[in-house]
Amino acid sequence: VAREVEEELSLTLPTGRLLLTDWLPPWGGWDDALCLVFDGGPHDPSIVERIVEQEREIRSAAFLTAAEVADRAADFTARRVAAALRNASPGVDGAGPAYTESGR
Repeated sequence: VAREVEEELSLTLPTGRLLLTDWLPPWGGWDDALCLVFDGGPHDPSIVERIVEQEREIRSAAFLTAAEVADRAADFTARRVAAALRNASPGVDGAGPAYTESGR
């Protein structure tokens, strides 16, 4: 995970606990997939200024609220983010990762 973040965003960040495993069915010529969502921890918004995006894979990077994600992302991505945020909430720590299918 840390390697992928460094490769895609040129940031070196610690990896937190696994929050969510999301299964995606085959779509648009792709096989099915598993998306693992880890807790990235709190960061100052200025970290975005240090990002060097890999143009072939990253269009943009930003801090968003859950409502902004719902407005800007595909439905399954918004559901995945909402489920991960619920699992990252105080009092949920140690409960283990959640499992969803297309964010449900």
